[in-house]
Amino acid sequence: MHDDDISLPENRVRQLIADHTPQWAELPCERLASSGTDNALYRLGDVLLLRLPRRGHAVDLARKELDWLPYMQGLPLAVPNLRYRGTADLDQPLDFGIFDWLMGDIATPDKISDPFQAADDLAAFLRALHLKHTKDAPRSGPLNNRRGVALDDLSAVTLPAIDILADEIDSEAAHALWKRACTLPLPEQAVWLHGDLKADNLLARNGRLHAVLDWGLAAVGDPAADYATAWVFIDPTARDHFRKALDLSDEDWLRAEGWALYGAVIALSYYRGGRNEALCRQCRVTLDRLGLLLA
Repeated sequence: MHDDDISLPENRVRQLIADHTPQWAELPCERLASSGTDNALYRLGDVLLLRLPRRGHAVDLARKELDWLPYMQGLPLAVPNLRYRGTADLDQPLDFGIFDWLMGDIATPDKISDPFQAADDLAAFLRALHLKHTKDAPRSGPLNNRRGVALDDLSAVTLPAIDILADEIDSEAAHALWKRACTLPLPEQAVWLHGDLKADNLLARNGRLHAVLDWGLAAVGDPAADYATAWVFIDPTARDHFRKALDLSDEDWLRAEGWALYGAVIALSYYRGGRNEALCRQCRVTLDRLGLLLA
């Protein structure tokens, strides 16, 4: 999918496991399908997960994630528990992690019993995340694909992406939304954000949200980058409930719409045409929820 994709043949992955964690070398190793674009996932037996970068761009993201993920333990929703961290040489040095396997299902709508409860659970998770101290923490920027920076800093890539998608979306309305969102200043206090709250990164168990996965885009910045999940994951019937649970201002809500627009048009404009159809479907759902997808 990318010019900097890292070759990950099965024999090299198995050798990595044998070299670093021989105690797990005999476990079955199965690569998992995912719409994610930065990391490759392998299930090891029944209780472990290997996660390593699949492209050069993600190497620094993975290192930063492994540095900070242990600090995220104790939030209202479970986060991956790191069992082993190593550095492998697969065309280039890259950090990887082996984690406890988290039981559950990708949090697609059919796995959520009550969308209002899911909205409450995700809001409680974000409130707790925002209370985590930010001393020495990475700031939004290159180390998290700029999630949480000032929206206008992204205009140079967002506006052309909107134009590319003029055959699928109301580009005039999308430009107008982006312009309105970019007029708003950043909040006074930057907080921890996850950066990619979509169903693929959320696990459900027994009908409720259970865990938040994939912290590669986490950093300290504008929390509206996470509030964008109101158009990405939250069921439309529970969107206002989610907003009220977080007591979001009109300014927070508009920046969140801008972040939802940004994520959808950037990914769809690049990956459509067969590169990643699962991700493109997700983007179109978001754009439809924003009222921008053409009939």
